[in-house]
Amino acid sequence: MFRLRTSFLFRGRGLPLSAPQIFRHARLFSVLAPAPRETRPIKRLLIANRGEIAVRIQRACKELGIKSLSVYSKEDARSLHKANADEAYLVGQNLGPVAAYLDIPGIIKIAKQANADAIHPGYGFLSENASFAQAVEEAGIQFIGPHHTIVHKMGDKVEARKLAIEA
Repeated sequence: MFRLRTSFLFRGRGLPLSAPQIFRHARLFSVLAPAPRETRPIKRLLIANRGEIAVRIQRACKELGIKSLSVYSKEDARSLHKANADEAYLVGQNLGPVAAYLDIPGIIKIAKQANADAIHPGYGFLSENASFAQAVEEAGIQFIGPHHTIVHKMGDKVEARKLAIEA
């Protein structure tokens, strides 16, 4: 069984969705949804992003009593997201600033060494990368985001359209 997000209950101007619209959304998610994932309490969260996105996630972590772990490139050594983190780790030491944040094996290695319970991909960079989500899950770390099969299906516009039509 899945949970219908409350954001689907309202469309523009705060009007509720009709019953057929809710049913259509429910069917779409039942087609996409894989088997439920195991969840564990999160005490240490690695944020695999930088800048304002990372700072916002860190703020949420503080409010929830979760330790925030950040990765940073050598170019971001004096950045706010590094300074605000409870712990910060250099990633992609010999890589450029963008490539460092896309270093999937490096990020997972850091997460394991830092005993991270989960990884939050942030926005952009790795959030839409199905292979990253799969690598995180295979490493035994919780991925904050959709299951890698859903990321893969929704990343392909043709496949996403087929699924919407099936639902």
